[in-house]
Amino acid sequence: FITATDTKVPQHLKDRRVCDITPMELQRFINEFSLRASKSAMNKMKIVLRSSFIEAQENGLCSTNPARRLKVPNIAEKPREAFTSAEVAKIIAFANNYDKPSIATAIVTLLLTGLRRGELLGLSWEDLQFDHISVNRALYLENNRPVVQESLAKTAKSIRNVPIIPELREKIEQLPHTGRFIFGTSNGTLMHPSNFTRDYNLFFRKLRAVYPEVRRLSPHCCRHTYATLALMSGANVRVVQSLLGHASIETTALYTHPDEAALHSAIQAMAVILRQDLKQDNE
Repeated sequence: FITATDTKVPQHLKDRRVCDITPMELQRFINEFSLRASKSAMNKMKIVLRSSFIEAQENGLCSTNPARRLKVPNIAEKPREAFTSAEVAKIIAFANNYDKPSIATAIVTLLLTGLRRGELLGLSWEDLQFDHISVNRALYLENNRPVVQESLAKTAKSIRNVPIIPELREKIEQLPHTGRFIFGTSNGTLMHPSNFTRDYNLFFRKLRAVYPEVRRLSPHCCRHTYATLALMSGANVRVVQSLLGHASIETTALYTHPDEAALHSAIQAMAVILRQDLKQDNE
């Protein structure tokens, strides 16, 4: 009843006939899923389940809708983290001399494009254009095997073009062309996400030996960092929404993290304006 692209749904539910799924087992799945899911992921799962069963009922695949009275547990949104601009500068400096250029370039690409990990691992050489990267697919797991499908990503808006700076394009082009996928394995096949995470963690262990002040944040935090830096550089939230491939601007708002220096600058600028206004009023 759910496509194989949704790796969060257990296989035993995917294999069941729609008419055999009961409200009780669906509620059990939701309760278990809520223990490890974010608020946004839970909301998306709720929409997927309810819309899937409505469509199934309308097409005569089931007589009743087991998701009709589904109760979704309330989840407090966890604070989102992002690297500061100073941390990003040190990460890029370390990456320029790292002995494994593929993972180093992959991390810099995450920071400077805001791609999801699955989108990064699904990039092919034909997606690399002169001034942008075309996001045409995202890697997902099928029976724990990495696969991609053309024009299939997380959402419809995920299929997009993301601008890149010349320095990043040059670093990517210098990587070995061992297969179709830019950040694939040495054999030219798709890289498993767990192997990418292993190399990512090793990169940050070595980086922190040189720059202990740089935090080790998750690959997804690179995406939050990109959104924050884009807004700090003057991009409006609608532009950032398009760059990230978000279906909802509310989701984009969760990805923005103005750092302390930016907040101080904003307050200082506000104070200057207020002082000028007060001076004019007293004259």
